[in-house]
Amino acid sequence: MFAAIDIGTNTIRCIIAKSKKDVLSPLFVDMKIVRLGENFKKTGIINKSAIDRAMKVLAYYSDIIGQYNINPENVISTGTSVMRDALNGKTVAGKIYDEFHIKVNIIDGEKEAEITLSGIENCFDGLKNFYAIDIGGGSTEYICCKNGLPIWKKSINIGAIHLTEEFLRSDPPKPDEILNMESYIDNSINILKNGLSASGYNFKEPLSLIGTAGTITTLAMVDMQIKDYYRDKIHGYDIKKENIENIYKIFCSVNNAERSNIIGIEHGREDLVISGAAICLKSMDFFNASNIIDSECSLLEGLITYEKEI
Repeated sequence: MFAAIDIGTNTIRCIIAKSKKDVLSPLFVDMKIVRLGENFKKTGIINKSAIDRAMKVLAYYSDIIGQYNINPENVISTGTSVMRDALNGKTVAGKIYDEFHIKVNIIDGEKEAEITLSGIENCFDGLKNFYAIDIGGGSTEYICCKNGLPIWKKSINIGAIHLTEEFLRSDPPKPDEILNMESYIDNSINILKNGLSASGYNFKEPLSLIGTAGTITTLAMVDMQIKDYYRDKIHGYDIKKENIENIYKIFCSVNNAERSNIIGIEHGREDLVISGAAICLKSMDFFNASNIIDSECSLLEGLITYEKEI
């Protein structure tokens, strides 16, 4: 029996699986929106209200894990973008250990990409050559996999929470706010491109693009017009870029209240979907991709399937 917890900038997720190969059909899987990275760009720390929300969710997960008779010391847990960047990230990790005896491994972006890759590979039969993006609340990870091995992986600090708080001040956002956000994403990805050019690698080879995390799931659900989350139905869903472009235009044209009523948008994510969709579209341009395939397996599942020490 294996249990893992992924503490992200926007969400905290938990999975319990019978075996390392059972991550697509777990005994328990759950996600809560916590917004640990709330106002981080302004303060540089994880604020008290965000910590309190996280501790409440972790208390719930700790109880569930105990019901499966799993020792909390054996739970695999990571903290990502906001945990590694916040001045009090290690303090928060210590508080979690003191309260629940769950060790939080604060990992860098490249390690996050590598573990995410393990989660993706174990949920698609025969998938060996592909590109992948993992859009989080604080960062986005980019991966190129050949013959089952990561030949290129990078993490950049563009995430749905940080971009929303920094650029989208109006409701609905003003055109210049959207343009400024898009320019910021472009500039961040251009830095990525320049580094890639220096390495001599390019993305001209047509490979499948896999997308993970809440933004991609939301885009899939909106495109499929389904209100309730069905993991098996959404996993592997292929979304056309032109559909995402149309969805993005709708997201940008309405306010938060109207956006929350769009079928497929989870309550609490309605203000983040604009920035998340923008990152997705700009990333698809980066990979020259005309479509993206949803993976419901990512970092969380990779924590169980990853063979190396975290």
